[in-house]
Amino acid sequence: QNFRYRVYNGSWNRLPDFEKLKPVTTGEAKSGIADTNFSKKRDNFGLVIEGELEIKKKGKYTFNLGSDDGSRLLVNGKVVVNNDGVHGVVNKSGSENLDEGIALVRIEFFEKGGGEHLSLNMSGPGIKKLQLARNTAPQGGGKKPAIATGNPIEPENNEAVMYRNFIQGASPRGIGVGYPEKVNICFDANALNIVMTWHGAFMDGAKHWNGRGQGFQPPLGHYLVSLRRAQAIAQLPDAMAPWPELKTGNNDDDRAMGLRFRGYKLVEGRRPVFSYTAGNTVIEDYVIPQGGPLPSFTRQLTLTGSGKYYYLAGADGLIEKRGDSWKIGKNLKVTLDTPDKPILRDGTNGKELLVPVEVKGKAIIRAKYEWDLN
Repeated sequence: QNFRYRVYNGSWNRLPDFEKLKPVTTGEAKSGIADTNFSKKRDNFGLVIEGELEIKKKGKYTFNLGSDDGSRLLVNGKVVVNNDGVHGVVNKSGSENLDEGIALVRIEFFEKGGGEHLSLNMSGPGIKKLQLARNTAPQGGGKKPAIATGNPIEPENNEAVMYRNFIQGASPRGIGVGYPEKVNICFDANALNIVMTWHGAFMDGAKHWNGRGQGFQPPLGHYLVSLRRAQAIAQLPDAMAPWPELKTGNNDDDRAMGLRFRGYKLVEGRRPVFSYTAGNTVIEDYVIPQGGPLPSFTRQLTLTGSGKYYYLAGADGLIEKRGDSWKIGKNLKVTLDTPDKPILRDGTNGKELLVPVEVKGKAIIRAKYEWDLN
């Protein structure tokens, strides 16, 4: 949190004393992730990124720092990893005992020429792998890309970006949305639900934008969570009635039952609000992303009309209550803000977490989805 960056221009063989230099650019790293693209130059530049890490459990934490060229990591003013000098991609690790509370983090990096790479993650009590810096440029002089570089699509100018082509894991009507907070979703306009979410890089458009290639394009990035392809909202006779099953065969009509897609509108920051109807009830489906080292998002569904409905907040082989939240599968948890209490039940293909909602004019469901890597 509170991550800020400074960009410097210059040619060095080792990390300089940045405090004696004047930055050419400064700003806020809203994603909470260090990124070499803070610099407009690809050679002869340096970066300093500083911020705060919330340490929830006292213990020993390990930091893995990779770079091309030199880099250094300081935690609470102490050098934990020194990866200085002009070199190709080199990975080094260091550990530090940290108390519960706020730890101050400082990342220093410089790029002289050739390949460009910066990556940093940490692990420790309750954290398997938390990304703090990422590659956004080719490694090893451009011979091996850190991410797909055919035609990478990324949010710009603090606005969301959309990808309306065949996305692997969705129907042919999948709509990808990449947010500047570095969290991404795929909304399936047949299922009328979010069917995937992931962190970091968004999509590579080369297959479909450079000559309209065949097949489905997988998401870029990391921490991909594939969700059950089922409709988000349904009218059921009662809470024990089976959830509608979508037909997903090659020649089947896999559209949601009792729902109709009405398109989407773009609001501030070109962020989409998806709209669909259930009878005379209009549902507006809006994602509110939250940036940080481990981005999350709140899904807000506004139902206007009348009737009794259910929201499928989660469906997986494993769903269990964890404090005020629900753990869904291995890597996701959801915290619900709803008018009625959720119902955990056995479904056809595992556990299902349903939220009943009685609509009398207007009702709002909020569900915050976070990655839980413990």
